Amino acid sequence: MNSDDGNVMLAESPEVVDQLNAHFYGKFPFPWRPMKLDRLDDTQFQTRMFNQNLGDWAHQTIPARAKIWVAGCGTNQAVITALNFPDAQVIGSDLSKQSLELGATTARELGVNNLELRNESINQVPYAEEFDYILCTGVIMINADPGETLGRLAAALKPTGIMELMVYNRYERLPTSAFQKAIRVLGENSGTPQFDRDLARAKKIVGDVKLKHFALHRGSVDEYPDCMLADLLILPVENSYTVESFDDLAASRGLEMLLPCCDMYDNPSTTDSWNLSFSNPILRSEYDSLPDTRRWQVTNHLLFERSPQLWFYFQRQDSGRPRKDERQICEEFLETRFQKTSTTQRSYIRQADGHYRLSPMLFPYPVSQPKDTVRAIANAVDGRRTMREIFEQHEIETSFRNVNQARMLLTTSACPHLAAVQNAGQYSFGDSAQVVDDEKKKELEKSNFTKFKTITSRKISLS
Repeated sequence: MNSDDGNVMLAESPEVVDQLNAHFYGKFPFPWRPMKLDRLDDTQFQTRMFNQNLGDWAHQTIPARAKIWVAGCGTNQAVITALNFPDAQVIGSDLSKQSLELGATTARELGVNNLELRNESINQVPYAEEFDYILCTGVIMINADPGETLGRLAAALKPTGIMELMVYNRYERLPTSAFQKAIRVLGENSGTPQFDRDLARAKKIVGDVKLKHFALHRGSVDEYPDCMLADLLILPVENSYTVESFDDLAASRGLEMLLPCCDMYDNPSTTDSWNLSFSNPILRSEYDSLPDTRRWQVTNHLLFERSPQLWFYFQRQDSGRPRKDERQICEEFLETRFQKTSTTQRSYIRQADGHYRLSPMLFPYPVSQPKDTVRAIANAVDGRRTMREIFEQHEIETSFRNVNQARMLLTTSACPHLAAVQNAGQYSFGDSAQVVDDEKKKELEKSNFTKFKTITSRKISLS
């Protein structure tokens, strides 16, 4: 096996790597439990936004009561998914019993009752066409044979389902894969990997060598959780991809790349970064005329390690649902009527004792305002005029770049400010939402601010 393809020195077989990963993530459950977890009172809010991520303005691709599989869920991704889709049936699978135990504890403390956690390898599951939505981020590329693992996921997807996948960007992960291989070589005389020893050695290297490719060198490694350092520096196996090789891998398993995902965890502010902006008109014309996946390949190659995570939506090639490219989605966006979204958010805060408690404070959601570049568009939305009419009113050119930016900064999970109107008589957002008008929002914000001013400080442990 050519070990220059990535950190694959230990990739003897799927069974061996499953055992290594189970041991690794048992010792370093990943990720760490967040300080705050949120849920919305409108139980269908995130489902509508998810469908809009896909350019589905009728909100029909993912059903209201979907069956969802979080494949390789770690400590909290299945819990977060169950919070976001409370009307769905969510299954979370992981090799690490310790990660699942942490997830189960969190789910109990939050009162999550639509989640089932299973200790199982995604390389061995028998699922066949069961799920409307499969979420698998940062998992297939740490397996011995990512294509075989992806084949298991594809087999579990309903013909009309959607798969959300994230794999490592090859350009971004060159330093980490090289570091991991150095750790493997340094420890190769010790036989089976000893992860405690490997992490201790990695910390010494980071402290001893000026590693310009790692942000870690700016501070002490002691500032970072061990699970984060281990996941970065001593992974047993790591593969990485470009847009082209990722698209080829998916196609080999009967999947079709649709659109970039809204990266809610790493970099939500760069939702438009897969489309470059060239000032030279010839370059701009050549670039914009490319099909989606070819255009994203150019972006991936030119931005190198600065290009976003390879985080994309896929569907089965035999779904019977024609793929819509970004231009078609933008044209449909222009012909759609929208309304402002509104619900309320409740938060669970992790206390000094490590347990989550429901905060008494209630906040209007979305919690932030639209970005300045699209705020005038958002303010003009009234549920009656199409987006094209609003663009014309404000004399905004309906170029692909302008329209796509407005779409992503106003109607996606990362920026959930507008929802498509389903019929001419609908002007309030969501039958199941707790709709909050402007006056109620002001009263709620004033009440919460008053509560906030009365909070006294107290010493807590951040161990």
